Amino acid sequence: MLEGKAQIVVEKDSHHSLKNRDYKEQLEDKKVQEIKDESSDSESSKGPGTQQGYSPQISDRIDSFGLETRGIHRTPSYERKGGAREIVKIVLFWMSGCGGLSSISGFFLGPIVFGLSLKDSLSASLAGAFVGAGVAAYGATMGPRGGLRQMVSSRFIFGWWPAKGLALLNIITLLGWAVVNCVFGGQIISALSNGKVNIEPGIVIITCISLFIAIYGIKYVALFERWAAIPVNITFLLLYVVSARNYHVELISQGTRATIIGNWLSFFAVAFGITGAWIAIASDYYVTFPEDMSATAVITITWFSIFIPTAFVGALGVFLATGVVAIPQWYDAYETYGNGGLLDIAFSPWNGGGKFLLVMLYISLISNNILNTYSIALSTQVWGRVCTRVPRYIWATLTAVVYLVLALVGRNKLAVILSNFLPMIGYWSMLYFVIMLEENVLFRRKKHNKPGLRDAYDFENWNNPDRLPKGYAAFASFALGVVGVILGMCQVYYSGPVAKTIGDHGADLGLWISAAFTGLSYPALRMLENKAHLRYFV
Repeated sequence: MLEGKAQIVVEKDSHHSLKNRDYKEQLEDKKVQEIKDESSDSESSKGPGTQQGYSPQISDRIDSFGLETRGIHRTPSYERKGGAREIVKIVLFWMSGCGGLSSISGFFLGPIVFGLSLKDSLSASLAGAFVGAGVAAYGATMGPRGGLRQMVSSRFIFGWWPAKGLALLNIITLLGWAVVNCVFGGQIISALSNGKVNIEPGIVIITCISLFIAIYGIKYVALFERWAAIPVNITFLLLYVVSARNYHVELISQGTRATIIGNWLSFFAVAFGITGAWIAIASDYYVTFPEDMSATAVITITWFSIFIPTAFVGALGVFLATGVVAIPQWYDAYETYGNGGLLDIAFSPWNGGGKFLLVMLYISLISNNILNTYSIALSTQVWGRVCTRVPRYIWATLTAVVYLVLALVGRNKLAVILSNFLPMIGYWSMLYFVIMLEENVLFRRKKHNKPGLRDAYDFENWNNPDRLPKGYAAFASFALGVVGVILGMCQVYYSGPVAKTIGDHGADLGLWISAAFTGLSYPALRMLENKAHLRYFV
């Protein structure tokens, strides 16, 4: 009897082992198949553009030094990881990228440029940053779903050719941020030396360090961001402490009620541009997350990971800006050395310790610029076959040269660059978000009819123009949104007819009018496109 029981146990164990072995073999077969698919994809795209560029020997040699050479190619599922550790990493990543001087710079504009009180500045900027963070968070969901960079996944909504235009807009956006970071860093170095060192060396230092880390790829980019997050945010906390007695909380908004409302709306648009701009690159940093990660989890984690550090440093920026308006010494420091001078005088009660902390904040500019340099190179490869042949690290180098030159040219006009540049980011980010949201909610609710797919998109066709949508509806509704921007924008160089109707200086309504134009037109145009059989279901 004991022998019979033992035999049953052995049979059960054998059956269990066979099941485990079969399961492991299935996983291994799936991994092998994905490797083959990736290899065949690379081979088939040697005309369209290869994974490792024009010279495999050179790319292999570079890869031996640890540089990432994949570029915009899809990240296969077997390379993706999940779990709490990866979530902590991405939270620290956003804390570093958003909780730095790049974010704080735009928040200075409320009291200084728009003449708003502390209360009005805080309400406008924090509301704008919150809405913008939500927009960016939604864009991040495409990373785990497809394992593709943000601008590459846009091909499934906008089509092969219009996606190139989006990539160009993204490049311009990131170049603008890179210029802002470099000039801000130059101002800090100049202020630290009491004017003995010009702005230029600080610009060059940021450019060189950003390039060095960015060319090594996402692994090293993420590592730098995580290590920089905690000390930089502690430094901002200390800046709250040292500068608190100089805040001018009684500051009053300037102008009539209509003018104040107009300025509030314009400052809202600026703050929206600070966080909303992340939608163009958000999924770039989620391609290593598993496909089955919940979209709700991605949105929640990303929304608050972007908003909280941005709000933390943004509110500080508003507080410091009230000191510029109220304290003559602070105003003089701001006029002489720009944003760097303001931070230097805010830390001045702590003497040498304050100088050291200002250097720590300088690092936060490098953190943000690394992200810009990395993602610009990827967006450039979206332009097509020839550009994809050029390795990502070469595009990163060319990118750094371009924003270095632009920063040196515009080094004395940072406030003007910010007030004109940030709202322009918000406009196209909003249009991109509206089209993506409506496409996913209205037209991509069902899973793809291809066997084995669990998504509404067949992401394997990411580099096949014949299997991508034509993008007529997305392009046309985006163009209508641009018309809305023209009607509602309020900038120094141009104010739309609708914007001029509010207050003495107008109100930036471009976000809302453009969103309405695009949101109302896209569903109708998309259905018309389907009926005309101008679209592949991919």
